[in-house]
Amino acid sequence: MRLSTLYMYQQSAQSMSARMSQSNETYLRMSAGKTLLKASDDPAAATDAVKYKDALAKLELYSDVRSRTRGALEHEDNILSGVGNLLTTSLKEKLVAAGSDAYSDPDRNALGKEIEGIRQNMLDLANSRDGSGRYIFGGFQTGKPAFLEDGTYDGGDEARRQTVADGTEMQVGHLGSEIFDDIFGILQTAIDELSKEEIDPVAMRAALEAASQAVDSGIDRLGKAQAELGTQLQQLDALDMSGDVMIIDMKVKVDTAIGADTGVLVSLMADSQMSELALNASMYVYKNMQKMNLFSS
Repeated sequence: MRLSTLYMYQQSAQSMSARMSQSNETYLRMSAGKTLLKASDDPAAATDAVKYKDALAKLELYSDVRSRTRGALEHEDNILSGVGNLLTTSLKEKLVAAGSDAYSDPDRNALGKEIEGIRQNMLDLANSRDGSGRYIFGGFQTGKPAFLEDGTYDGGDEARRQTVADGTEMQVGHLGSEIFDDIFGILQTAIDELSKEEIDPVAMRAALEAASQAVDSGIDRLGKAQAELGTQLQQLDALDMSGDVMIIDMKVKVDTAIGADTGVLVSLMADSQMSELALNASMYVYKNMQKMNLFSS
């Protein structure tokens, strides 16, 4: 018994419709650059994709946090370098000169003014802010200056900390009380002695000696703080290296789960070509079927 033309026509139309659907599906996956368009395509792969994307987002977040932390540490290091220059050159030189017998009281008055300017510069550095306007030496109290104008520390008593990797926390900056201690008050005493119209040599030399010792202690504290900053920056570099490797690995896992790797895309292109050939063949059959008598048997 021969198949009816109507039946053959219906089969041809269904075949062409299926080929068109298959071709459209392939083009959609190629346009998206992945084979997994919805969870029903591959539930297990979809679950893995969600898990890997979450892990990737976490790794990239930590990478951003480390970048900001590095910027904060480098900013502090630059500030401390400026303070160190004031301590080791300008201030130390002025204190030594002020104690020299070759200087008269008016000369010492002038030196007192210069030391006062250096002290103010140091105070300004101690009240430095970051790019967001937060005071960096006040611990968690970032909304107000770490030091008052008289040099009294007015910041917090706990240094800020930041999680920079999974399970790794790092101190972000130092407290002003750790770096500058009571140097501003000691310097002010020396300035006051040098600013008197009639200077008391004994009181002046005692004040200068105390100031000189405070400077030496300040230099030691700066050296320790900057060494800690250097160690932290090295730790961030190491975390970045391992973090970058994990990010690359996780991206590969995501691409594999959603079918976006190179091998899959090549396969999609081959499928697309086959789908196009099949669609063209189906359309050819369909057109020829239209020419036939649908009611012939």
